[in-house]
Amino acid sequence: MACVACGTKGCGSSDSDSTTANKGVKGCKSGGACGCNKMNTFDWLQEMEMPLHQIFDIVEVRFRNGRKEYYRNSNDLELITGDPIVVEIAGGGYDLGFVSLQGELVRLQMMKRKIKDNDEIKAIWRIAHAKDMEKYEQAASRNLSTLFRTRQIANELKLKMKLSDVDYQADNTKATFYYSADDRVDFRE
Repeated sequence: MACVACGTKGCGSSDSDSTTANKGVKGCKSGGACGCNKMNTFDWLQEMEMPLHQIFDIVEVRFRNGRKEYYRNSNDLELITGDPIVVEIAGGGYDLGFVSLQGELVRLQMMKRKIKDNDEIKAIWRIAHAKDMEKYEQAASRNLSTLFRTRQIANELKLKMKLSDVDYQADNTKATFYYSADDRVDFRE
């Protein structure tokens, strides 16, 4: 994953001197101690040319909070790692995520996680437009205020739970609430 925001300014990129003799090794130059997200995956095969008829059409997509899922590139979009894309969500609607891995490494990750390549894998709709990014930012801006309000409601109802995060889908139609509790929480009351 190309990261230039970390302290080493070099995760996933080569040295600035691009001569063959002095070309640096790609990947985390600090040995993984730069502070980047531990869920990041570096695509070591990114620059290898693959025959067009053998390209694996499933892409790993990263969402907020480090969540990753797999989506089929059925429209043969030309994607680059880090591209914002709009994906189909189970139950309707859409969300916006970022391409984190493509190609044969995705096949290996899916085998590792015992995910089968079948029709149940949802589709990538398109590369995100500026309007999609605006809605994504708008949805993200609601997360913190919703988290505080939900914690307040949980305290008023004396629910024994600790809310840790809220995540709105990019289309602003659904929110996921992350919480922990020692016992089962009954929301029917």
